[in-house]
Amino acid sequence: MQPRPSGAAGSLVGVLLPFMMSAYSAFSISMIVAQLARAFSTTVSAVLLAIPLDFIGGALGGVVMGYLADRYGRRPLLVASSAIFGAAILAAAAAGNVWEIYAAWFVAGFGVNSQNGISYPVVVETLRRSTGAIGGAMQSLYFIGFLLDSLTYMYFHWWRIYLVVVGAASLILSVPSAAMVRETARRSARRVGIRSLGGRLALYTVAFSAVVAGAFMLSVPLMGVVPTLLYGMGMGAIYVSALSLVGFASFVLAGYLSDRLGRATSTSIFATLGVASSVALAFAGAPAYLLAALAVVYISSGFFSFTGVWTSESYPMELRATATNVVFLVGRLLGGFSPMLVIALHPSSLRVGLGMSGAISAGLALAGVAIYALADRMGREAPR
Repeated sequence: MQPRPSGAAGSLVGVLLPFMMSAYSAFSISMIVAQLARAFSTTVSAVLLAIPLDFIGGALGGVVMGYLADRYGRRPLLVASSAIFGAAILAAAAAGNVWEIYAAWFVAGFGVNSQNGISYPVVVETLRRSTGAIGGAMQSLYFIGFLLDSLTYMYFHWWRIYLVVVGAASLILSVPSAAMVRETARRSARRVGIRSLGGRLALYTVAFSAVVAGAFMLSVPLMGVVPTLLYGMGMGAIYVSALSLVGFASFVLAGYLSDRLGRATSTSIFATLGVASSVALAFAGAPAYLLAALAVVYISSGFFSFTGVWTSESYPMELRATATNVVFLVGRLLGGFSPMLVIALHPSSLRVGLGMSGAISAGLALAGVAIYALADRMGREAPR
């Protein structure tokens, strides 16, 4: 067993705290959708377009910054990414129209997903073991960030002050923390690119892209659409907070189980639960049944927790950050549009749309596991 490198604690703080604040920034808009619609005399659907724009910015930023992180090192790109998303949310507080909100969330997404994508290789390279559990804890911070959004909104109701608080807190806490990360990229590992993803690695890339896309498409509506669904039913922020805690616990558990049962097996278990619970949600009528079905969907989304470290540990160090962000490119694009998919699948009912979208998303993840198993078998049967 390899010892943990010196400076591991500082590096973990340097990725975990900005990771939490990135979620705090990215999903802050979900609390103020109705306010923004009124402020800019537009529709809720128009405001929700900021979410896919966030992920489009993230898809671009992830690939660009991931390549630069492989070439020039992890730490400087983590610091830059953290500064980008904090400043973007702070700038959004001064928006004069919905187009400026779109621009702010595009830039925020560029920073958020860059930070996330570079964090996974840092965790793998720093710890070298138990990465599923730590990765699960890290990814679960999405829900803690989302919980912080709901708590912040309880105290700061006006959207401009709310965004100032979110943006300022993100900058103050994320940038100094990211500077604590110990550099893990080797000099010799900084001269490769996307063209190196050939052979069996290409099949792995397809498999992980399907799993990650399914994870994003299942999880993003839980944070981007569920608050609107519950508020529309007269349920307060306490229900959103409770579901966030369910999601947090599930992500931690899933990461732990992935170390014990294996990544592919754990994904299969949680994704199968996702299909079943999403179908149940589509047919849930009474509020109590709806909340129960939603809670199980939140639990099923736990396989997202270790997809980043699973992807990172499957590639050689010299293209780890690049490959991880290529895989997450597809997930971010499809995940970003998943709130729109929810509405398109059943315009008259967010509940039914969520159920249908969830079943499709979890099914896509299961297909990715099947492709991964095929690639893994090919690798074992290849002549040595």
